[in-house]
Amino acid sequence: MENFSLITSPWLPVRFRDGSLGKLAPAYLADERVVDIAATRADLHGAAWQFLLGLLQSSFAPKNRARWEDIWLDGLDDKALQSAFSRLEHAFQFGPETPAFMQDFETLPGDKSAIALVLPDIPGEQTKKLNKDLFIKQGVTERICPHCAALALFSLQLNAPAGGKGYRTGLRGGGPMTTLIELQEYKNNRQTPLWRKLWLNVMPQDASGLPLPETFDVSVFPWLAATRTSEQKDGVTTDLQVNRLQAYWGMPRRVRFDFITTETGTCDICASSSDELLRYMTTKNYGVNYEGWRHPLTPYRKPLKGGEGWFSVKPQPGGLVWRDWLGLIQNNQSENNDESPAQVVSVFNGHSLEDTKVGLWGFGYDFDNMKVRCWYEHHLPQLLTENLIPDLRKAVQTASHTLSALRSALKEAWFSDAKGARGDFSFVDIDFWHLTQSDFLKLVYELESGADHDEKISECRRSLARFARRYFDDHVFTNPYVNTDLKRCMAARKRLIISLAGKQNAKASKTKKQEAAE
Repeated sequence: MENFSLITSPWLPVRFRDGSLGKLAPAYLADERVVDIAATRADLHGAAWQFLLGLLQSSFAPKNRARWEDIWLDGLDDKALQSAFSRLEHAFQFGPETPAFMQDFETLPGDKSAIALVLPDIPGEQTKKLNKDLFIKQGVTERICPHCAALALFSLQLNAPAGGKGYRTGLRGGGPMTTLIELQEYKNNRQTPLWRKLWLNVMPQDASGLPLPETFDVSVFPWLAATRTSEQKDGVTTDLQVNRLQAYWGMPRRVRFDFITTETGTCDICASSSDELLRYMTTKNYGVNYEGWRHPLTPYRKPLKGGEGWFSVKPQPGGLVWRDWLGLIQNNQSENNDESPAQVVSVFNGHSLEDTKVGLWGFGYDFDNMKVRCWYEHHLPQLLTENLIPDLRKAVQTASHTLSALRSALKEAWFSDAKGARGDFSFVDIDFWHLTQSDFLKLVYELESGADHDEKISECRRSLARFARRYFDDHVFTNPYVNTDLKRCMAARKRLIISLAGKQNAKASKTKKQEAAE
């Protein structure tokens, strides 16, 4: 096959306003009829969004907030966009000829692997050899069309988990959490064009610190020259050595697709017909080793036990819960916590848009080293005004104390030696945060509606305490699989109630003292 342009060729799957599906050439992103990406896999859906955001941020980002708002109000100029994208088209050729998008500049030695391994959830060779592919079977994905191959390769470079000796993780670590501003409604219209949804996540150059480059070379797109390999311990790539826009185009994995051995048939990802289905690829270790980067689309936190540096937030078992929400939309600093939202979220908080309803969209893989445990995707409530944040932090702190008391009581009830109790109690945490989320959303709605803050916080505290008591009773007194020591269980329940009441009384006493002092 021949190289094709990822800028001017229609290859991205999209949905149109009338519900029909088709392919979009990014150069025509300004088409108002296009309302969303329509990839068949969730990870490729997220990758397509990040691909288009990378194009816009790298070549079309406005200089300042005023110009950003002009485009938001007046619309995206089709000719101006095409002109901007044409400057980087040389870097977005996909196919056998070098340089090719996201592929190693040089021919890679070694045996060919199945192209399906470009997808993180496909069982590896060792898994298949040991016949351990119990839930995700081998042979399901064997042939991929060039369009899906390009998107899957980009997704791999974005999310690359630890892959064995010298196989580098992505620029923000393996399986990062991506958070984007989500346009829910504009001027009472939910069928808004795709470009407008993307534009909320494009940052002005002065606010992002990402000026547009004079030339689009290897400092931005690493596949345009020989790979900065990392065989040596000091072979790292920082944002001081290359253009910081490379954050959108990181290439930790060395991959070359086999474009010679192709077949005719149906793509195993998108089910479209193609005469150029790909089956094999070659990989090599010691690709680009990124260190010290802060990706604009990912939230970060400092290590809980101290230490320097920031770590990208990654999905964990159970996914995002309402405890995490504040740290994703505002800087969240406390004695034991230091969280920073994605830069794109912080920059957007400076905008003031009329007739616009937004929320937060978070997604990403939960990896256990190379193994995919789950794909998580969350749509969180709209961003809040600053004056509500302190009260919501109180609710989160109260919930954390309540959960701690509940967990201790359950251990005491289930084990004669609660301090020495071992096992995985993470299900208690997951249950607690998910089953109390409706109470939190109710609190958000009532505070936004102007309800009395102190009254609603107290009501939320009582609701959490009732939940803890009910959860304890359901899992201790009605569990047929646990040998119940009724005396020990009742003592644990009593201590739980005292603990919850004590925290409430302490908070009430503290509030009264503060009021008296004032």
